[in-house]
Amino acid sequence: MSHSQGLRPPCVEYLAVLLTLLSTELTQVVTDELSKRSSTACDDDRRTIACPLPCYCRAPDYRSVRCDFGGLTSIPVSVWSVVPVSLNFSFNSIAEWTDVDVTSADDNDVACLRTLILGHSGIMRIRPRAFKRLRELRRLMLDHNHITTLHSATFVGLRHLELLDVGHNDLAALPQSLFDDLIRLKV
Repeated sequence: MSHSQGLRPPCVEYLAVLLTLLSTELTQVVTDELSKRSSTACDDDRRTIACPLPCYCRAPDYRSVRCDFGGLTSIPVSVWSVVPVSLNFSFNSIAEWTDVDVTSADDNDVACLRTLILGHSGIMRIRPRAFKRLRELRRLMLDHNHITTLHSATFVGLRHLELLDVGHNDLAALPQSLFDDLIRLKV
């Protein structure tokens, strides 16, 4: 069938389905987190809400930040200004995940992040202990990247992580101690 008949090519159709699924997942994450709210720094509604560019934020509280397809090569410091509960950096060109810069985000604000999506981001390397400040992270998506090795200390500090996706990478072997801190990981 030709494109002139109004049909989309298969790759565009796949991306449309993928974006719909990710959007549904992020909406559910925000809904889940709002229903679990307690009086912590993560609940501070007095902050000025201004979505960081080139990202966009979703209602109801604009703390689900989407920077997918943003042409990013690094993480903008401004994403921490909204104290996000969810960050999506998929479909970018971020070669290395290093850590959250201490000068750009308060430890309590960074700890509010529950979901981090880095799938299809071009990641080749992750520094040891790069996620340690994200101590309340529940979901980490690292799928469809170019990661060849993971250091035994890669996931140190992620004691609340329940979902980890490292599928579709170039991993040949994993250190036995890689999952030692992941005590809540569901297999």
